[in-house]
Amino acid sequence: MSGRAVLTLGSATFAMEAWESICRQHEVDILPREELPDHTSVANAIAEIVAARAAAGKAPYVAFIWFFDTWKYGPFNENMLGPLIRNGCRLVCGLGAGYDIADIAYLTNQGTYYCNTPTAITVSTANGALMLILAATRAASQGELLTRAGKWRGDVPANTIPLGEDIQGMTLGIIGLGSIGKALAVRAKACGMNIIYYNRRRVAESEENGATFVTFDELLAKADVISVNCPLTPETRHFLGPAEFSKMKTGVFIVNTARGPIIDEEALVQALQSGKVSRVGLDVFEQEPDIHPGLLDPSMTYRVNFQPHMTGRTRQAFCDAELQLFESLEDFMNGKRPRYAVNTLPM
Repeated sequence: MSGRAVLTLGSATFAMEAWESICRQHEVDILPREELPDHTSVANAIAEIVAARAAAGKAPYVAFIWFFDTWKYGPFNENMLGPLIRNGCRLVCGLGAGYDIADIAYLTNQGTYYCNTPTAITVSTANGALMLILAATRAASQGELLTRAGKWRGDVPANTIPLGEDIQGMTLGIIGLGSIGKALAVRAKACGMNIIYYNRRRVAESEENGATFVTFDELLAKADVISVNCPLTPETRHFLGPAEFSKMKTGVFIVNTARGPIIDEEALVQALQSGKVSRVGLDVFEQEPDIHPGLLDPSMTYRVNFQPHMTGRTRQAFCDAELQLFESLEDFMNGKRPRYAVNTLPM
């Protein structure tokens, strides 16, 4: 055992061989998630275990890791992490491509790395985004509801079942051509879609996968389908609001597998009600897990396709994510800047 201590919230459940190796190499203490219902309980548990370790004369934790299904504990901020950071913890790792759940500014200021798992869910989320694009354009939710009710084409009034739209020949506008956006572009192109994208800056041509870089306003005006794939930052909060919806084509389809607050849900509901937006596919929500009542209105039933923030949840993705956590831990333990660190520490 290395003598360097690691604290975890929960434990690995997929990459078990790697996890067992980590536990052999390091002194690992586990906070059991089943006993911790919320942010306050985790904050208290961290404070207690850090204090108990200090009282016993043991070396402080140098790293803190949390595993899956921890959204209910957020935010991971000074209130929660303060006892660890003040006692020398300099690595915090959390599963997920997004990192808005952690206070990155606080961690950076304290000289602590934060590492996410940026590419582990790339394939699963890109596949999920394509699934929602197809569901929205083909009115899949309506078809399923009618089928479950035992109603077929001859059992419902004429013109109440909308014809689906083939995505071949449509223009897909991807907001955020990161790893997931790039993977989605490949899949959508294979379906015959024309791909345009907007990024803060153009990516290398070799990585565009046939997508064309455009301005934000061009994307809004030209896209038949818009997929949100950018991270949530102060700059992207409500990135799609009333002004942006007004610039879109009438009848546009919207898909969001990134973060809910990137879309102003009140504006989205109004755009659906006016017909500006035809149908949507949403895996994430602005006030998750609550959903805007306008999206749940019975009049919208046939125009919305929902997933409970699970398009990236596959067995393969979860295993890859745990391996990325362990890679960051080992980089740090070996004195390297972790490969998946999202922040750069001040010199």
